[in-house]
Amino acid sequence: MPNTIICQKIVSGIKEMLLCDDFISKFRTPGAFTRKRKLSMYQVILFLLYTSKRSMNLNLSNIRVDLHSLGFPAVSKQAVSKARKGILPELFLSLMHFVAETFYLLTDQRRSWHGYYPFAIDGSKIQVPGNRDTLSYFGSAHNDKARHRTAMAAASVLYDVSHDIIADALIHPFDHGERKAAGEHLAHLENMGLHKNAVILFDRGYHSFELMQHIDDKGYYFLERVQKNIHAFADVASDDEIIDYYPSYKKEAQIEPVTVRVLHVLLDDGSTEYLVTNLLSPAITPLMLKELYFQRWLVEGKYMELKSRWELEEFSGATHISVEQEFFINIMLSNLTAMIKADADKEIEQTRRPDNKYHYQANRANIIGHMKDFLPLMLCGEKAVAAQLEWIYGEALKGRSQIQPDRKSKRPRVQLKRKHFNNRKRCI
Repeated sequence: MPNTIICQKIVSGIKEMLLCDDFISKFRTPGAFTRKRKLSMYQVILFLLYTSKRSMNLNLSNIRVDLHSLGFPAVSKQAVSKARKGILPELFLSLMHFVAETFYLLTDQRRSWHGYYPFAIDGSKIQVPGNRDTLSYFGSAHNDKARHRTAMAAASVLYDVSHDIIADALIHPFDHGERKAAGEHLAHLENMGLHKNAVILFDRGYHSFELMQHIDDKGYYFLERVQKNIHAFADVASDDEIIDYYPSYKKEAQIEPVTVRVLHVLLDDGSTEYLVTNLLSPAITPLMLKELYFQRWLVEGKYMELKSRWELEEFSGATHISVEQEFFINIMLSNLTAMIKADADKEIEQTRRPDNKYHYQANRANIIGHMKDFLPLMLCGEKAVAAQLEWIYGEALKGRSQIQPDRKSKRPRVQLKRKHFNNRKRCI
């Protein structure tokens, strides 16, 4: 089934879910939306899906015009801020999971890498509005040059590198461990039934014997980069060797080792990278594993998309509840955008002239802008779902950009500083 059709079914499903009082009432905080008020829970949900990074006053003015059928009342921004506290972020987490799960349920044939399905797990630190509530809930970070506490949250995603889909996403307090978050992602992957023949790609910060053992026991695979100071991997006799591994501190614990394959990979700059996997088949060569591991960088690009295109760190609300709400909304929108882009990229490539040496792709920013603008209109009935998504798809085919392969740039190491201010909002 084409991704565009899957996207239509997903948006129609979300529309039905939000119109069901039994569904949305499960996500009310105790005592919220129990008395007759100007704002209904449904109206506040649509406002959160509609709101942009502009000032709340502009959003409140525009929603009454753009979503006329919603009947959004003329209320103050304080009233909206208070009302949104009555909606648990788990509502949007549920919608985010619905998008990903429906995609995997309806897609005809999953793309694979030599019969395996690669997923990358990675975390990132997110700057959130700084106030007593967020500092207490998420915690803070600072360095020697920072003169104030910076409220920070820890985000983590389980990313399908073959389909550009975030299968799971989490936001936690700043000190929440990455490996703990990885365990939660693995549990979700197994609950979805997607772990069979899955290969989980980890960066070196995720090395954990317990994670390796769990994945191996469950019958799927991992490929991770490890630090050079782990002698069990650095001191193997050859550049491609199979060993029985358990950490030195476990020697007296009478545990079963994990059989792993250790690779020493020479990089272009002359340095050596250490990769460890339980993919033991000799048909999978070291060069193939090197190329597979480099697919992990796609998750870094996904974080760049979320932070620069979706402006993930520019939160319209200032409480930890609003931060979590907007985080899951952005992940959900990113997945819907990825589905449209995948179909557009495929058609652009199929219609490319044989004499054209350049390859093109749909402009992601163009699709993001349209999806953000039109999803609320589709959900409240202002626009027909199928017709509007077809229009977005058509615009994606027109707005294409040239692919520039093998682009490389050094990652900047920027000192932590405050970047986001509550009193600075976009006007456009």
